[in-house]
Amino acid sequence: MDLNCIKAYKLDALKSVRKTNEAKYIGEAGSCTDAIVTLAEDSEPCINKVDAGTTNASEDSSTTSVVQTDNKKTDDKRYVSKADLRKNLRRMRNGPGRNNCSGGRVENSKGFLPNSFDRVLLDAPCSALGLRPRLFAGEETLESLRNHATYQRRMFDQAVKLVRPGGVIVYSTCTINPGENEALVRYALDKYKFLSLGSQHPKVGGPGIVGSFELSTKKYTEEWLTKHESQLVQRFDPSSTLDTIGFFIAKFDVGQKDD
Repeated sequence: MDLNCIKAYKLDALKSVRKTNEAKYIGEAGSCTDAIVTLAEDSEPCINKVDAGTTNASEDSSTTSVVQTDNKKTDDKRYVSKADLRKNLRRMRNGPGRNNCSGGRVENSKGFLPNSFDRVLLDAPCSALGLRPRLFAGEETLESLRNHATYQRRMFDQAVKLVRPGGVIVYSTCTINPGENEALVRYALDKYKFLSLGSQHPKVGGPGIVGSFELSTKKYTEEWLTKHESQLVQRFDPSSTLDTIGFFIAKFDVGQKDD
């Protein structure tokens, strides 16, 4: 769509929150190339550990990082990095997309600082039990469904850290399994007291599932929603009058965090 206001990053969603000490000491990195490895997205220029009036550069021009200091003004530093040149060369080599789009390319990322975003959409990988025609394909087991829910909680934990107070988290799946939907909402509200369910507009789907579930062996229990909470989420069920696949949406308002 030729949109230049969008940046796409490739990273492990379970490692999307960068450790604060990585950002604290980035200005004292042993070399700019070391810093580039740590911070793939845009950041302030790093400072090489060199004496005033010297120039530090490696022999390989593709990885050269230069920092020059004016002897007259020790605080006046000029930063020259090959990182941007490598990115531009890579984009030129790759050329435009199949639609002749000159938009940005996907870049590797080591994560983002806590409270970096106003909004996060977590469209989590799921069992896809709401998709047609595999609704009753029988490919999932109770164990695999529980594994999906485990990963989704870990991803949600990352999302909570990334959104600043006053922000919004939207969680969605394309499954009808309450363990990946209502149970995730229950987990979020119980663990993070500063989260609250927000109203959704437009409201097209039906309410969430109320109550809880326990296996006959009593080895596994799921807690779902209260009646009030169920009215704030949207569950799209193929068995309803709506002609739709099965999916789920929950919107969380982020309040003042404890830390």
